[in-house]
Amino acid sequence: MRYDNTFRLSWVMSRAGLTVLLAFGWFSAAFGGDTGDSAAAPLPPAVQDWPAAETEVIGVIEAYHEALTGGDIGAVEALVVPDETFVMLEGRHSNWGWADYRDHHLAGELDDLGKVRFRLSFYQLKIDGSLAYATFAYEVLPKDGPEMNFGSGFATAVLALTGDGWKIQHLHTS
Repeated sequence: MRYDNTFRLSWVMSRAGLTVLLAFGWFSAAFGGDTGDSAAAPLPPAVQDWPAAETEVIGVIEAYHEALTGGDIGAVEALVVPDETFVMLEGRHSNWGWADYRDHHLAGELDDLGKVRFRLSFYQLKIDGSLAYATFAYEVLPKDGPEMNFGSGFATAVLALTGDGWKIQHLHTS
């Protein structure tokens, strides 16, 4: 069986996957999985009030995630630089160019993405001329039903200012 992100999200969305994840979470908590002695630095609080220019960049990233869960590749494409310079790094998986990402990664995930929503928390954002980057945390939550975290991580997006506004050039999630 090929293991990819479509399989992972489908498995997590299944009853068996959810049962295993919940059991693992309980086991980890019950038997010292997180002792509070973590060497990782605590996250700074997410920034709530951004200047107007940064708010525009955040709006593109949020719209991108909404388009993903809406299942419309055209809406997603309108928010990225849709050429060979687009890069998507997701965990250990990489796509070099918009066509590669669209055809070999995203197309297979759209049905599953229609079942979830994203919650984004922005921590750092910098604009330097026609380039911007944002560092944010994301949570994958069910679109409907109880509030359960299907997955979470961190991401960095690099955006380019084009004649049509800010577009995502590079996205790295982990």
